[in-house]
Amino acid sequence: MGEEGVPDVPAEAPLAPTEDQGENVESMETPLEPPCMDLTDYKPKVDHFEQIHALGKENVVLGAPNFRQVSDFPVFGCAQPTEEGLVKVLEMAPKGSNDKPAKTIWFNMRQEPVVYINGHPYAPRHPDRMHDNLEVDATVEEMENLQSHFANIIQQRIAEDPDRKLKISKDCEFTENPMDRENIEENINAEDVKTLAEVFEARKENGFADLEYVRVPVVEESAPQEICFDILVNKLKHEPAATQCSFSCQAGRGRTTLGMVVACLVKEIQISSELRRMEQVGLLPGDTVENIIKSKFEFPLPKTQVEDDPFIKGEFEVIKELLEKLPGAKEGKSKVDRVIDICGPAPKGTGLQNLRECIIETKWKYDVAPEDRQVAFKQMILNFMERYFFLICFAVYAKENGPTSFGKSFSQWMEEHAELRTMIAEGKDKLEWYRQVDPAKLNTLKDLMNTPNYKENMTTLIRTIYEFAFVTYADLPRGPIKNNSMKKLAAKTLMEILPEDLAKNVQKKLEEQNVSPEFLTLLGIITYYGEGEGEKA
Repeated sequence: MGEEGVPDVPAEAPLAPTEDQGENVESMETPLEPPCMDLTDYKPKVDHFEQIHALGKENVVLGAPNFRQVSDFPVFGCAQPTEEGLVKVLEMAPKGSNDKPAKTIWFNMRQEPVVYINGHPYAPRHPDRMHDNLEVDATVEEMENLQSHFANIIQQRIAEDPDRKLKISKDCEFTENPMDRENIEENINAEDVKTLAEVFEARKENGFADLEYVRVPVVEESAPQEICFDILVNKLKHEPAATQCSFSCQAGRGRTTLGMVVACLVKEIQISSELRRMEQVGLLPGDTVENIIKSKFEFPLPKTQVEDDPFIKGEFEVIKELLEKLPGAKEGKSKVDRVIDICGPAPKGTGLQNLRECIIETKWKYDVAPEDRQVAFKQMILNFMERYFFLICFAVYAKENGPTSFGKSFSQWMEEHAELRTMIAEGKDKLEWYRQVDPAKLNTLKDLMNTPNYKENMTTLIRTIYEFAFVTYADLPRGPIKNNSMKKLAAKTLMEILPEDLAKNVQKKLEEQNVSPEFLTLLGIITYYGEGEGEKA
């Protein structure tokens, strides 16, 4: 995909808009409030990338990757759909009857602006940070206004190009760590530009009159602000539990799952509260109410091999502190954990990401990543921890305030529990960031290495180091992450026990051969070069 130059347009011969672009160019002249930031130099990057769909071929909805529904809930999720994909998703949802059409609220869980070019979604990226989504301290209204400004910027670029072409960017493929992503550019024929809000408005005017669009400004891979919970609750609390809710973000992963979890919690409370009221007025016997609630919201989920791991269960230090100090937090954690599971991947759910398990899963990736890649993974871990912490807090809040129709906002509730903000701020990084062999065991290895005939001890050294690595990572499930973690720790341990002269020699050979300090590589250097330069075994 080669890039094409963009020639200058003579000032005396401006390009006239095509008939198809007429209405959009006119919209450029509509006065807008000043933008909260300048996006003039920002590049449009397409949302979709190769292998964005991760839920299997049998679940593909063209134009709406990762589409799924939470079992037994009118709650749906997907990646940012194309215009055609949006229509397909809306057509798949129940329609209701002519007398009582089914309403759908579509929650856009993205803070960053989204514009549609030729029916496909794009977001603005800073030229120097093409793999980072926009992060702005702004209100929902300001972000909608900024979105309109970015659409106007795109339209202006198209109008200034004689061939009506637009340079766009996209990821070559998806990688979890932003530092591993590769950006590529190409020029496209741009025939149509709309904001996300305009796309939804067009659907309302063409067959989906009961569709409502709501922006919930969550930053990618980050904990949501308290106002985001308030936006969700305020929109849902006056709706019947049967109102359909669809959620989307760029890939339909973390932010979408967050919205789905909150919606399921709210709907469960609405249904349970209504059943309790029916019991109180004598419409249903108590046993029937209990059976309905248990069968719908408390049925057993499939077991997994790793679910007894304390970290898979979310038993981190700051979470244990929350359970100890916040009344109702243990019950809240139990409730939100179950909803997280049914909104997460199989076998318990139908989704992409488990918002609890992803904390330790990302920590495992951090453990085996090179140091320059660990920075991004560490920030993700801290954000995921904070997100999970606030979800437990929200579950406690919802249990207390849901039965009274959420008369108090989550932000107000957090003001009354302001110490929780300090708790998570100070406690979210209380993790064992670096695993090491027990010091006493390390001294044993050093003794074996410091003898004149250390090469005769190599078999014992190798076996002992591997045993220590296995014990250190005994909590990890079998698989490549565990294997790589053990190899990395084994290499690190071997370097630590080398005598100073031998360590310098090994480091010199690594630099000369331009190789990384893998365990087997280190063994080869130690065995063949010994303590002296060029010395052979």
